[in-house]
Amino acid sequence: MPTRLLVALAGCALAVLLNTGSAIGQPSTTPSTPISTPPPGSGGTGDEVVQTQWGPLGPADRDFLNRVKQAGLWEKPAGEKGKAKRADQPKIQEACKHLIEGHTLLDNVVNRAGVLLGHTLPTEASDEQKGWLAEMDAANGEDFDAVFANRLRAAHGKVYAFAAQMRAGTKNELVRILATQAMITVFDHMKVLEDTGKVDFAALESPQPLAAPTAASGEPEPTGDSTEASANPTDGVVPTVPEGTKFTRTAEQGVFGENNGVFFGAIAVLALALVGMRMISRSKKKSRRGSRSY
Repeated sequence: MPTRLLVALAGCALAVLLNTGSAIGQPSTTPSTPISTPPPGSGGTGDEVVQTQWGPLGPADRDFLNRVKQAGLWEKPAGEKGKAKRADQPKIQEACKHLIEGHTLLDNVVNRAGVLLGHTLPTEASDEQKGWLAEMDAANGEDFDAVFANRLRAAHGKVYAFAAQMRAGTKNELVRILATQAMITVFDHMKVLEDTGKVDFAALESPQPLAAPTAASGEPEPTGDSTEASANPTDGVVPTVPEGTKFTRTAEQGVFGENNGVFFGAIAVLALALVGMRMISRSKKKSRRGSRSY
């Protein structure tokens, strides 16, 4: 009876712990880091650097956010024009599909970033971008293909370099997330545009070598400060929402989810039950031997 009772109690304790662990292991609907929404327009202007819960937000950060937003305001329409004008060209259609899908996701991300950082985003493409769309409206057939592929490819090449610069130097966590995704998606867009066979590589800007290290410090000369970086065009940024970041992150989980403690607690109860059973078994054997000696 004592052995059966001990086993039953251990089983009940183990079941309770594992059921609790299963419930705890479910994704939490509350972010692990509290998120507050600052007032619109509180993200600063001009050369101002504003402290946010995600890190400082400076002029280059705001410029990057603006250009990411503006990219969607001309590249998604460019993709829609290509789908309508070149329905018989599979490679153009594939590039258009990537542009439209990417910017659909991008708008959600950059809009959310603007809200969290208190920065008001633009609502119109730049005059230069509107001019590129006008060129596409006026072109047809292979002329359209050339304008479409080369305008978009040139813009993506510039934004790829700027996104890398922002990813390497920004102090703001949300801007780092955005820059990382920009690099991933822009690379994808460059590839599908090049796959059309219409990109004129000779017309692209040639890369420049990095500055030579200085004799005094051995470090490379700076290639420009944050204000200079804001002058770089960033058309074509298409980040997606990265899983597990503060855009979508729920509670942190360990190796066994959130029920690490519960899991090891259950193992401890089971181990104690086995030890107790072993001790009871030995006690019974000794009592039997004692009774036989009489």
